[in-house]
Amino acid sequence: MGGYRYGTLDIIIPVYNKEKYLKRCVKSALDQTYAPDHVILVDDGSSDDSPRICDELASENSMISVIHKENGGASSARNAGLEVSTGDYVGFLDADDWADSDMYEKLISALNLDVEYDTTPASKEKSLLNFMKEDPDDKKNKSRVTGAELQAAQLMNRQYKSDGTLELDVANDDGQTRFLAAEDFYEELIMHTGDSSFCTKVFRGDFLRSFRFSEGESNEDFGLLLNMIPKMGAGILTLDVPGYNIELSDGSVTRGRYNQKFYEDMMKNAFAALRVAREKYPSHIIRAERFTYVQALDFMLHIPVEKMKSSNAFYMRIVRYLRSERAKISKNPYLSQKQREYLLLLTDAPLVVRATHSVVMRIRDGKVSE
Repeated sequence: MGGYRYGTLDIIIPVYNKEKYLKRCVKSALDQTYAPDHVILVDDGSSDDSPRICDELASENSMISVIHKENGGASSARNAGLEVSTGDYVGFLDADDWADSDMYEKLISALNLDVEYDTTPASKEKSLLNFMKEDPDDKKNKSRVTGAELQAAQLMNRQYKSDGTLELDVANDDGQTRFLAAEDFYEELIMHTGDSSFCTKVFRGDFLRSFRFSEGESNEDFGLLLNMIPKMGAGILTLDVPGYNIELSDGSVTRGRYNQKFYEDMMKNAFAALRVAREKYPSHIIRAERFTYVQALDFMLHIPVEKMKSSNAFYMRIVRYLRSERAKISKNPYLSQKQREYLLLLTDAPLVVRATHSVVMRIRDGKVSE
């Protein structure tokens, strides 16, 4: 590939104690067929050999620059990269992951096509692009979006075990490209069928630089996307092909031991998603309510029993919320039967249900919240 260039590309890579993986990640950035103009390594106060490796890589390639900063978390590192970014297009890579060599060429090329899509209700969720190549007289139930109206494009990821074997490929790999209107993209996210990762996406630089990640919070990608979606114009392009690769290692696990701050941030985003539905997308309110219920269920099934006390203000807030929503939970059509049953039981007797659940989970290894 390596064809027409639509503008400059910056790739931002936050780095924290990733000495084992860093060179692989940076090589995948430099080897792009749509060559980056600037690779920004943000050393977020690493305590391993990552700072030295960053400087070494920068000394070997003038496209690489390094920011060394005190540890502030992934959002802080990303924001530091955005501060110095000037690219027409901007993407992110996690330092322990890597990109296919043509990932950014595919994304940026798609982002610059004028597209036509089917607006009939039956095809709303799978509005396949024809890139204006079909019969020009067939304009019934069609809408046109120019490339200039699109702010972002995304593709799929593959997930590998630490031994290199493929764990999951979320793409159908059929080469199809969908245009998702902003409202439909929002729906995919709250129905757990969309991808909130910034690493599988490319953005127009000016648009992305008008935002910042929330620092000190978990699930920051989802939170920023919620803020972006109503402002991203027409919508987003989704390429149903893989291009981003994730290695599932211990350091990549978001949740291990119980961390209440993680769940507080998760519920903050859930309630924010509900506000977006009420203010921007009222036809999705019931789906957004379902999203808050499922997130609350996740919390209620993971909080240690000894922390289920009246003195735990966050726990009590979620219990009160679920109890106030009991009637809606019983009727919500987007909950599975198992989810509904557990939610209703937890609103009545959370401690008893959790104690019983713990016994069941010791007997069998499964996840009832899914």
